[in-house]
Formats: sequence, structure tokens, C-alpha cells
Amino acid sequence: MDTNYWTLDRLGRLYKDWDPKVLTDLSAKVAQSKWRPGYHITTKTGLLNDPNGFSYFNGQWHLFNQAFPYGAVHGLKSWQHNVSDDLVHWRVVDKPMVPDIYSDRNGCYSGSAINVGDKLFIMYTGNTFEGSEFTRHPYQVGAWMDADNNIEKLAEPLIQDSPAGVTGHFRDPQIIKRDDYYYAFIGAQTVDNAGEILTYRSQQVDSGWELYKKLDLGTDNLGYMAECPNIGFVDGKVVVIFCPQGADKASFHYDNVHPNAYIIADELDFTDMKLVNPSPMQQLDEGFDYYATQLLNSPDGRLLSVGWIGLPDTEYLSDQDGWEGELSMVRELHIVSGRLIQSPVNELGNLIEDTEPAATDLQKRITASPFAGQYGLNLDSTDSYLHLSYDETDRQWTLERKNVGEAAVTRSFSGDPSSLEVYLDNSVFEIFINGGKVTMTGQFFHDGESIKVSANQMTIKQNKIKNM
Repeated sequence: MDTNYWTLDRLGRLYKDWDPKVLTDLSAKVAQSKWRPGYHITTKTGLLNDPNGFSYFNGQWHLFNQAFPYGAVHGLKSWQHNVSDDLVHWRVVDKPMVPDIYSDRNGCYSGSAINVGDKLFIMYTGNTFEGSEFTRHPYQVGAWMDADNNIEKLAEPLIQDSPAGVTGHFRDPQIIKRDDYYYAFIGAQTVDNAGEILTYRSQQVDSGWELYKKLDLGTDNLGYMAECPNIGFVDGKVVVIFCPQGADKASFHYDNVHPNAYIIADELDFTDMKLVNPSPMQQLDEGFDYYATQLLNSPDGRLLSVGWIGLPDTEYLSDQDGWEGELSMVRELHIVSGRLIQSPVNELGNLIEDTEPAATDLQKRITASPFAGQYGLNLDSTDSYLHLSYDETDRQWTLERKNVGEAAVTRSFSGDPSSLEVYLDNSVFEIFINGGKVTMTGQFFHDGESIKVSANQMTIKQNKIKNM
């Protein structure tokens, strides 16, 4: 980040106070970028991060994301609003939720949405800094959205402050309904610098929220902050997905700056707010860039997820082009033998063509049939590559990435092979191994002209993928 340009004034400037020419000039710059995706959600300009408000309302899928349109930096956050009829063709609604009230004046942070009657109710964290020392003061804010996608925020916050013993890092509410109560799961940091997930509940979604209990996950290894907690139900089980920043690597290994984790349990005891027979905490994704995953138990019975292809506290090569970040493809989740299975939603087939892509086609699906021994899949470009290999002697998968102008980095895990799918969208990749038992997600910055695909000891098939 250019700290000479990105002063505190620019990072926190209200949208109405920006010169419109800034967006015009930035749009022209972004249009020249060689790394723009074709079938992943991104912003027209600037930054994209956490998915929010994933819901089905008024006959359409709705998916919001945090955004800062004025640069590829974490400035004053708003919510971009995306809608779809089929989970793969998305369009942006030109009615973003921007910070414009006292309780969100320093940013509309993450949250969720739930159908209530003929409206969609949104609950999110309003970020503020108060006093001469700029102390963080979070508000949990409510808003109603009507069938015309007009959003009206409540006059008063739903929750005015962090509870006793919790710092200003208190955010990212997920609302679910169970029996007579609405429950909100909120990530928190204690004054002792420990992460936890707190639950609030109310019988009225737009008022009366009170602290209920701490969520007992069966582990205290939540680092110094548990971000983006989400609860989902599938296959007779419950899954909790969250981001335990600073989790102890001695008992939960991860290589990224912050992990995205999950725990599976037989059920959630709402009386004691405790997971019953929880699994160990496990990595959600073994790749380079995947965070802030949001869940939706959809009306058609599926458990769906979407994540941010990016990480906090990380800069990317696309920043220089005036944009950063994408949302993942929507995934359908299942639980098999105590493992979370992630796979692209069936609707993605609407984008896949029978045509075999050329090296210059940067949107493609690659499927492979592994053989015994040592084998690999190679995506090569000028001064950059993405190499996935497997060695049966130690059952080790390794993904090595070299971006243009950068040193190579790797991620690895142990497991047996059975199937492999790679979805490439210019600078975005999503890899599904063994039917989605393992995923590896990230960004790959190449020469922007061509990517040659080859394989060692494997048969591969390639298909072009249409832009959404």
C-alpha cells in the first residue's frame, strides 16, 4: 500500500466526499488489467473481501460482499450487492449498502441475512472509532431490505457495545432461527487476548437481543480472535466454520497468515450452547488464499458455502492495477466419514462448454485421472507456474506456485488420490481433490497471455468455461 497516498483521511473518507473522477480514472486502469476473472464475482474497481448476507429471497439468490471501490486497500467498507437466478450468473445491484449512520461511520463490516415475512433482515457489524485515542467501538446494526432491493437501516443498533470482558474486536454476526428464538453467533476477542464465539438471542429479529452464552466448540485453540463464525446443518450433523486468528500451530498446523477452520459435531445443544461430540478442528482449504467462508442452509435443502479468495494483511500483484479479491464459486457441502466434502454446485455446468480450450483461453476446467506412482499437473506461463504433484511413497500432495516476479511458495498435505478437478479463471484457481475431500484455492498471477497445461503420468481433459 502506498502510505504516502493512502493517508488516514483517504482511507476513512465518506463515499459522498470523493471526486467522481477518481472512480472514472480507476475504472480505466482496471480495464487494462490482464488478470481479471470471468466467472468469479469481483468488484468493478478497488477491493473485495468477506462475503456477507448469503440468502435466498424474493425468488433470487442474494450475496453481498465487503468492498472499497476507491482502491485496492482496506479503506472504508461498504457492501456490494450481487443477485443471481442460478448461483453462477451474477449481476451487481446498483444499490450498495454504504456507511452513512453514526453506528457504521467507519465501515459496514461483515454480517448475515435472513428471510422474515416479505422482507430480508440484515444484521452486520458497524465499525466506529471513538475518542482521542480512536478506540474501536463495534455496534451490531440491523437493516430491512424490500423486494425492490432497497435497504433501510434501523434507527438504533441491535447491540450497543461489546459485552463485559470483550474488546472492541466483536463482529461478524450470523443469524439463524431455531424454534421460538433468533440466534446470532458473533466472533469475539477477550480482554485476555483469547478468541471466542458468543451467542445472542431474541424472539424479535429487529429488537430485544441479549447475550446468551459462549459457544462451546470443544477446543479453546481459537487464537486471539475468532472471526466470521458460521453454523450449518447437513447430513444429520452440524458444521461450524470460522477463522481462528493466531491459533496455536503446535496443535493446529496452517501456513497462511490466518487459517480458515471447521469443526463437525453430531448436533448443537441450544440449551447449553455446546457442540455434541465435536471433531478436532480441521483446515477448510489447503491452498494459498481462502478466508471468511459464509454458509447458507438454502430452501432447497442444500448446505451452500462461499468464501473470499484473499487474505487479511496480504498484498497482491493485482493491487497495482487498482483491484483486489474475488469470491469463490458457490460450493455444496456434505459430510462423509467425519470429513467435510466441498464441490462446485451443479449449476456450474451451465458455464462449461464441450470445446477444448487453447493455451490463450484463460477460463477452463481441467479434469485428471491419476495413476499409481509419481504424477503431476502443470500450468505454465512466462516466469510463472502452478504445479500440483503427488508422490505415493509418502502420500504427499504438493502445490507449488510462482507468480510473475515472485519466489515460489508451496502448500502440501497427505492423502490418497482418486480424482482431480481444477477450475481456472484467469488469475483464480479452485482445485477439488478426491471429490472435494480436499480443496486448494488461491490466486495465480501469470503473464496474462497464455497458460500451457501439461501432465506427468496422468490423462487429462480440458473444457472451456464461459464468463458469467
